[in-house]
Amino acid sequence: MEEPIKIGHDKLYIGEGETARRELRVVKVSDDVIQVQEEVHGIIALVGASSSVNIKREELKNLIKVVKEEFGWTDICE
Repeated sequence: MEEPIKIGHDKLYIGEGETARRELRVVKVSDDVIQVQEEVHGIIALVGASSSVNIKREELKNLIKVVKEEFGWTDICE
């Protein structure tokens, strides 16, 4: 797999002056599959059986731009 491309980042306020850093990245897995990765650093790891990614409007715009320009998916959001 290729190196992930960062499409968003921010800091989250947790409480008591503690913040966490969040990064949203995308990587091309194959010609028709991408993987969106969300990493959160600075808090105790959460354990669960399911996973979800929160994506902001600007991050979605960046995701569409990356898959068009970097991965060649020219039919996205036409």
